[in-house]
Amino acid sequence: MRTVLLLAGLLFPLMAAPQDIYRWVDKDGIVHYADQPGAPDAELVDVGGIAREPRQPDGTATPLYQPEAEPEPAGPAYGFLRIASPAADQVFTGGDASSVSVQVETDGDLRSGDQLMIFVDGNRVPGVSGTSATLTGLTRGTHFLRAAIADANGNVVITSPQITFHTRQASIASPPTGPAISPRPPPPGPRPTPLPSRGG
Repeated sequence: MRTVLLLAGLLFPLMAAPQDIYRWVDKDGIVHYADQPGAPDAELVDVGGIAREPRQPDGTATPLYQPEAEPEPAGPAYGFLRIASPAADQVFTGGDASSVSVQVETDGDLRSGDQLMIFVDGNRVPGVSGTSATLTGLTRGTHFLRAAIADANGNVVITSPQITFHTRQASIASPPTGPAISPRPPPPGPRPTPLPSRGG
């Protein structure tokens, strides 16, 4: 019984932590195995297919598996996108109505490959430069304006809230006429001669 316990006590550390086994051949051609290298040309043996951690010259072990750092989840590309100019419900009259400047704001610069798009009345505006564009050829009335940013694949990343603005042309009537305008009085002229009265 004591022998069984002694053997169990000796085998338990070996089962709990696999030991390195070294193999070398001495000058007489005899093969040796030990848990410590007995010669400079001793080789580490893989026993039973068990993978062992390689040892550094200083005796420290190098982990067989290096976990890769998990990439941080990417946040939204842009926090906001809005039309800075014109203001909502702004009215343009006269010469101002023929050319309206649009300015868009977002947080930071556009990412590489992303593009800003501006739409007026549902039609994409050509010639967008950076974050601005100029609208020309607008007809009289109310117009709807919005902006969007698309990535290199054409997928829309963010869209601005839509705003409206209005264009009015100045009246070309000179002088203005219409039913609300009273007609001018006739110019003064000679007074008519009174008729002689019939006397009795």
